Amino acid sequence: MRLASTRLLRTMGLVIAAATLAALAACSRGDDDAVAAGAADAHAFTILAGSELKDVDTALGERIRSATGVNVRFAYAGTLDAIDRLGAGEAFDAVWVSHGKYLAMNPALKPRIQAQDKIMLSPVILGVKASKAAELGWDKADPTWKDIADAASSGRFTFGMANPTSSNTGFTALIGIAAALAANPDALTEADVANPALKAFFQGQRMTAGSSGWLADAYVADPGKVDGLINYESVILSLDAGGKLAEPLVPVYPKEGIVTADYPLMLLDAAKRADYDKLVAYLRSPDFQTTLSATTLRRPVNPDATVASAIPKRTLIELPFPGQPQVINGLLDAFLADVRIPGSSRYVLDLSGSMGDDQRLDQLKAAMATLAGNTGDTGDSLASRYARFQNRERIGLVPFSSAPMNTLAFDMGDTPERNRQTLAEIRAAVAPMDARGGTAIYDSVARALGELAGEKRAESSPRYYTVVLMTDGENTNGMSLRQFLAWHRQQDETLRSIRVFPIVFGDADAGEMGQLATATGGRAFDAKAKSLAQVFKEIRGYQ
Repeated sequence: MRLASTRLLRTMGLVIAAATLAALAACSRGDDDAVAAGAADAHAFTILAGSELKDVDTALGERIRSATGVNVRFAYAGTLDAIDRLGAGEAFDAVWVSHGKYLAMNPALKPRIQAQDKIMLSPVILGVKASKAAELGWDKADPTWKDIADAASSGRFTFGMANPTSSNTGFTALIGIAAALAANPDALTEADVANPALKAFFQGQRMTAGSSGWLADAYVADPGKVDGLINYESVILSLDAGGKLAEPLVPVYPKEGIVTADYPLMLLDAAKRADYDKLVAYLRSPDFQTTLSATTLRRPVNPDATVASAIPKRTLIELPFPGQPQVINGLLDAFLADVRIPGSSRYVLDLSGSMGDDQRLDQLKAAMATLAGNTGDTGDSLASRYARFQNRERIGLVPFSSAPMNTLAFDMGDTPERNRQTLAEIRAAVAPMDARGGTAIYDSVARALGELAGEKRAESSPRYYTVVLMTDGENTNGMSLRQFLAWHRQQDETLRSIRVFPIVFGDADAGEMGQLATATGGRAFDAKAKSLAQVFKEIRGYQ
């Protein structure tokens, strides 16, 4: 993970140059600081936005505020998290995500939408390495989604895609792919969720992420891992324009069509209608739409605006968006349970003496309980539902204090009954954990990496391998960070390819956690400004 500055490391943002490369932001509720500051101002206009829209505020926010006189303040969330937050009663004046359709299907939220206007367009497409596109003939003629699925299932094409339960991009992409592969794309049904072609397609996925921005950054850091990306057209074009790729990505538009994000700005607070109207009038004006397109490489909705020259001049074929929420929910359930490549993970859990302070151990247990919740529970948030350990996953808990303790290994299996049994076993293992002793952070991470590397070498089927580190203090025992990094550099590619996601919690050294994440290709998360349970949910998008 390449971070442009210490400030970006602290806030966990990923911003890639705004003028020629759209700023791509990781999905993090830590970005709510902007709204928190604006909330104290009664005249602020607060917007809950898709995480990828941070580039609009970064590059054009001051221009918008100056031109309209509206004090716009943004918070960021993925599609499902946005629905949960609004459903939980969080107050925003407007919401701005890639699609409004799924939100509008929610019977509790639909009445709150006072107005909505599309602001810009970006289709979800494939970006394929030029050499691979030529090899498959996709640079000469548009493939069908079945062509792409056949290439993926046969091992001729590998790709990265963001997790649909945490990312607007992944959510949009999954819906589009399912519709394209369905017998009748105009009426996607629950039966289409079990389409074998859908599972075949995802056999080619080798990179996942919790946000479109982190996915793009991970690809830049390790382009040899996959043949291409499924992402917004704007992201694909921005990567090409940014000059960071040794081999350009060819935009590929599947023949049956794609799903286009139309980014409706939806008013929630009727009392802010005047500010909303000012914003919409300016955001849809020809001059601003021209600037928006040139800056972010998204397509304007105003026909009088000029489309950025980098955007291919072609007619987009639009796939239908499912009209029933149960179909979408079934699709997400099936994706996690049966379609996607499963994960193997190690949770390295600090049980040192300091974890007994300020109810830190209780927070850790509550966070793990979120991941090991009962399947089939009702009334839970969407984010909690999809954050749980899923079918076919393998989980290892590596508790540590002065030294790493024995790993507690769990296999979710592939039946609902086995899932429930394993989740109960995880909860039972976490409940009696207590805090005592010193803090051997890097010995414990090395243990987790070594175990996963051994599993990876013996495994014939593809899996995602990740380590999550939760520590509240500074390292006091065993290897130092410097010694760990030296050890890590000497390991083989199998081990070095496993990403570590450290959590900054309590008195943990944020600088060291950032270095650990960077060295292993992971991302550091901040649990000082939000609950540990929420951070664990976010991390699940990367597994």
